[in-house]
Amino acid sequence: MNINLPALGKIPESILLVIILFFGCDLCAQEPDVTPIFNGKDLVGWTGNTDLWSVKDGAIVGHSDKNVPQNEFLWSKVKVQNFYLTVDVKLTPADRNAGIQFRSKPINDHGQALGYQADVGAGWWGKLYHEHGRGILDRNENGTAAVKPGGWNKYEILAVDHRIWTAINGKLCVAIEDPQGELSGKIAFQIHSGAPQTVHYRNPQLTHNPKIELAGMSEKKLVKELRKIALPK
Repeated sequence: MNINLPALGKIPESILLVIILFFGCDLCAQEPDVTPIFNGKDLVGWTGNTDLWSVKDGAIVGHSDKNVPQNEFLWSKVKVQNFYLTVDVKLTPADRNAGIQFRSKPINDHGQALGYQADVGAGWWGKLYHEHGRGILDRNENGTAAVKPGGWNKYEILAVDHRIWTAINGKLCVAIEDPQGELSGKIAFQIHSGAPQTVHYRNPQLTHNPKIELAGMSEKKLVKELRKIALPK
């Protein structure tokens, strides 16, 4: 916004300064803001079961040599609203399951999650799940061909207002508009209940108030791909 200073010449200097700061801060708040959420060395800034979660070779690792009785989550302390998250994920064995929670919250002392989950695992890569809530929200199969089983896979999540897009290795997976969904919450990484497994989450990068672009697609193209989830009757 352009502020015409001559036209405001009769306004006291103190009030003029407040006006300029107000508009300036408002514009700055809309600029993309990259926020570090992992220091690459330890789990400072994260909470979870340290018997299962650790840092190895610069990656967050969830590992169990025995059966995991219930889902386990490692929670970031950073709150997100409109954001873009990219993280490399590797799951071994490849037939296990994991996920990335976002706009979520813990619902009990054990840290179980309520909210959106970008799914990981054989038959689940690229799907969108609502943990402890509405269940599966998007059953797309786009991630199946894009994923490298047992290898590193780049997962991208873009959430702006009620619109959510995800991509795996540059392939668009989820593109939905969910009018009843959460608009804020936290990010968490999951170890799914079940047989022994290891999941790696490497180089997570978080941007608040992001540009609407993903997988080489412009905002116009991404909006065109949206599917609206119907409200319950």
